[in-house]
Parts: sequence; C-alpha cells; structure tokens
Amino acid sequence: MRKALYLSFVLLLLSACYNAPQQIILAGVEGEAADSASQQLRRPYGVGYNFVVHADSLLLQEDRPMHWCQGVAETSDSLWVKRDDRIVVAAMTVIPEDCVDSVWVKVARDQFTMGWTHEHNLLADASPDDPISRFINIFSTGHVLWFLLVAGGVLVMLLLLVWYRRRIRMVLIDDIPSAYPTFLTVILVCSAWLYAYIQHFEPQTWVQFYFNPTLNPLSQPFVLCAFLFTVWALIILAIAAIENAFEMLPAVDALLYLFALLGVCVVLYLLVSLTAWSWFCHLLCIAYILFALYRYFRYARARYYCGNCHRKLQHKGVCPYCGVINE
Repeated sequence: MRKALYLSFVLLLLSACYNAPQQIILAGVEGEAADSASQQLRRPYGVGYNFVVHADSLLLQEDRPMHWCQGVAETSDSLWVKRDDRIVVAAMTVIPEDCVDSVWVKVARDQFTMGWTHEHNLLADASPDDPISRFINIFSTGHVLWFLLVAGGVLVMLLLLVWYRRRIRMVLIDDIPSAYPTFLTVILVCSAWLYAYIQHFEPQTWVQFYFNPTLNPLSQPFVLCAFLFTVWALIILAIAAIENAFEMLPAVDALLYLFALLGVCVVLYLLVSLTAWSWFCHLLCIAYILFALYRYFRYARARYYCGNCHRKLQHKGVCPYCGVINE
C-alpha cells in the first residue's frame, strides 16, 4: 500500500506539469480579431485558441463570408486541413442571414494555410489541443460507449464460464480481504453519476472544463471539484487494488480477479450512463453502494490475522499463505 501512496503522490505532483500544447502564433490578424470581441464573451474559446483536427479532414473556405440580402455568399475556393493538423483561431464573425450556422470561424494551420468554416463544423471535426480535452473527446464518442457495452458483456460471460469451471475470487461474490476493490466500484459509481449529472444538468460547466481543462480540483466549481476528486480516488484505489490482488493471490488468480473487477466496473459505468437521464439512476446508485458495503463488511472484511505470517484472514482455519492452522 505504501508504494501505491507514493505513486499517487507523484501523479498529483505531475498533474499540472504535462507539456502545454504548442501555440501557433500568427501575424497580421489584429484587424480581423475585432469581430471576435463579443464572441469571446459568450464562448469558452476565442482568437488565439488552439485546436487539433481529429476528423479525416476539415474543409475551409478561403474567402471571408459576406453579407447579402439573399443570404450568405460562399465562394468555390476552398482548402483542406488534415487529421492531426494543429490549427489556431484567427478571427470570428457572425452572419445572421446564414440559416446553417450564423457563426463563422477563421482558422489557420500556418501563415499560408488559413480559411473560414462554420463553428459547428470546427467543433465536430476538431478538439482543443490539450491532452485532457482530447481524451474527453475520444471517451465521449458514441462508438466507444457501444464498444464498452459489448466488451463488458463478453468479458462478464467469459469470467462466469471460468468461475464455474474453476473457483476464482471475484469482487462482491468471493472477494479478497481488501477494502480497495469494493471501494473502487463504489467510487466508480459516484464518479459516473457525477459525470452524467454534469453533462445533463450543468452542461455549460462541462463545456468550460472541456475547453479549459485542469487536473486540479480545487480551482473548479463544487460539482466539478467533486468529480475530479473521484477521478483521483479511482486512480489511487486502482493502484492499491492491483497491488493487494498480487499480494494475496497467485499471479494467475490475481489476473483473473482483476479482469473480473474490470468487467464489474465496465458494467456499472454503462448502467449508470444509460440510465442517467431518469430517476432510476439515483435509486440504482444508492442501492449498489448499500449492497457493496454490506457485502464487504459482512463477508469480505478481514476479521483475523494469521498467527504465523500475520496476513489478513477472513476465516479461521488453514492460512492460504503459509499453511498454518489457526484455531
């Protein structure tokens, strides 16, 4: 456990020390930036903000969109920026006549490659040039959710088959005498519920965090602060659970136990995420937390210590670590 605490402390120290994304600096855009003054007040990004393209490509219009009584004049001159290209916001303007999207954003890859695009196209095909924002973007995509759903179901079925053929330790069923796996699942449920709550009921808070991410929970609003604390708690508990599993079980059994723990975590996250919009989610979270704590304190909590090796034991009898009989 001491190693886990040391590693967690190092992670906390390094949380604000990752390399900042490379900034693209443009010359000669001060005049066009005047259109952006009002937009920056209502948006979490503005002139000088850096994005990275995550789609296959992003289409840009070279000429500035113009106001016309019939609508918006678009030219055929266009260019493309490719996946992983880093771009910077050079200007923003509003075209009220545009029925597709009234906000246009001028972005630039370098001094010679720049053009205009609708704001919704930019936000759909590019993400903030920050590792936290890019992780959020990848994690939030729909295909990842369905992949987790399928993978979680297959993993649980495989583990159940293995469990019926060979007795393996499983969290909540035949747990090891350690509090960390149980509390890991409890904190995961709380974290998933907070994540869903922020996205459904305080979306502006999440948007601000997405465009200006940080791993420091103390600088955020209360609900976001609580969510970041649960994220750090998950990292610490996961490290401790892995360490305890390999201390208390043989290597093969420890791997099977950790895979079972991973499957339970995936299923719990999906259940909370898919029901987050309803009152059933609150009942589900409360019911699971009470059930998990009851199972731990009633069955998994270590009540004895071996008289020979002083390892934790759930029951009297033969010590599974040294073979000594404890009466």
